[in-house]
Amino acid sequence: MKFGFTIPPVGPREYDDAANYRQSVEDARHGQALGYDSVWVLEHHFTPYFPHPDLMVVLSHLAAACPGMGLGTAVIVVPWHQPLRLTEQIAMLSLLSQGELYLGLGRGTARYEFERLGVNMEDTREIFRETVEIILKGLAGEPFAYEGKHFRFPETLVRPIADRSRVRLYGAIGSPASAQVMADLGLPIMHTSNFPDAKAAEIVETWREGRGITEQEVIDTGMPIHCNPCIVAPTDVEARELAHYYYPRFARVQMDHYETGEDYWKDIPGYQVHSRFFANLARMVEDHDFRDKYLDTQLVGSPDTIIRRLEVMRKTVKIGHVICGHAQFEMEQSLRRRSMQLFAQEVIPHFRQ
Repeated sequence: MKFGFTIPPVGPREYDDAANYRQSVEDARHGQALGYDSVWVLEHHFTPYFPHPDLMVVLSHLAAACPGMGLGTAVIVVPWHQPLRLTEQIAMLSLLSQGELYLGLGRGTARYEFERLGVNMEDTREIFRETVEIILKGLAGEPFAYEGKHFRFPETLVRPIADRSRVRLYGAIGSPASAQVMADLGLPIMHTSNFPDAKAAEIVETWREGRGITEQEVIDTGMPIHCNPCIVAPTDVEARELAHYYYPRFARVQMDHYETGEDYWKDIPGYQVHSRFFANLARMVEDHDFRDKYLDTQLVGSPDTIIRRLEVMRKTVKIGHVICGHAQFEMEQSLRRRSMQLFAQEVIPHFRQ
């Protein structure tokens, strides 16, 4: 198994964007020194919710700041990008970096961002499919033309020619339906830890059957999973107390960003499944017992508890690359760093042996 961590630009309430950005890069260097395999960034726009609007800018900086470190996206929201330009950026990054590139691709969820970026949410599945097809053809290093519903262009060669050997593309999944889409496109999958184990296993199985591959071949993809929160402390009691304090802050920012009070997803084809998930965010804030049950499925606890939880996830969901969400809204850097260090020194070695 491989292990990474996210570096969202969030920190104590008194920090401004500049301080949060500096701190996130410091965390990346710290994580590399601790022995993590990869550092990951998330694309969001216009609000305090993980404001990394240009992931290629961030990753290019990290390629220089952390030479040899694996670089990941969780995720690039492809409907917000011109496909050929995005393919060029990926190709450039493959030549300017030294580590593996783990590029998660998704179709986005927040109406707030879509309205401001001028993209119709009802078109996202078609746009996603066409963009992935263009990226795959463009990274192959051969001239090609494309004729789709949303994108069309004459014969084109993407320059520079990418180092395709280090580019690993993944399709982000949020339901069995999206798992089938990724299977049809031939994309390996990545997902979040927001699903109960049984539902996550069902989604992975849908993808496996769609691809017509064995369970061992699923494991060989090194499937990434984004676990947020990941709060490691010397004892389970302290870790839970920290999670109950910080996670509601994250949920409130997420609710504001996604405008959860309006439940617009129920009326948008392909997004109805999100209505239930976002409805639960309010319960995460208000209901201690409900939040506690959710935290049971995350990485919250002492190192021994985290190891046991990962063993279950590895067995049921076939995960291969764990992305830890150590950074929480308003959390002091010292607490985040302690979580990173305990995970690196006491959890990772168990899975390296």
